[in-house]
Amino acid sequence: MAIIKPKPTVERTQLRISIDTQVIAEIERYCEYAKFKKPDEFLEEAALHILAKDKDYRDWKEKAEKLTSNG
Repeated sequence: MAIIKPKPTVERTQLRISIDTQVIAEIERYCEYAKFKKPDEFLEEAALHILAKDKDYRDWKEKAEKLTSNG
């Protein structure tokens, strides 16, 4: 049995965004430091981290989903 497994392929959506040049420069430096191959990998992981850790957002989302399913 393999010790590691490749990540499953997921559907991707392409975005076109504008970011402050100083912020993107810092993101690129962080990617170099953390060995991210592309800035989009960093942005995806950062977004997942925020979505998992923001308790207020999770509470809001749970309430919104209950309203949607009951309504």
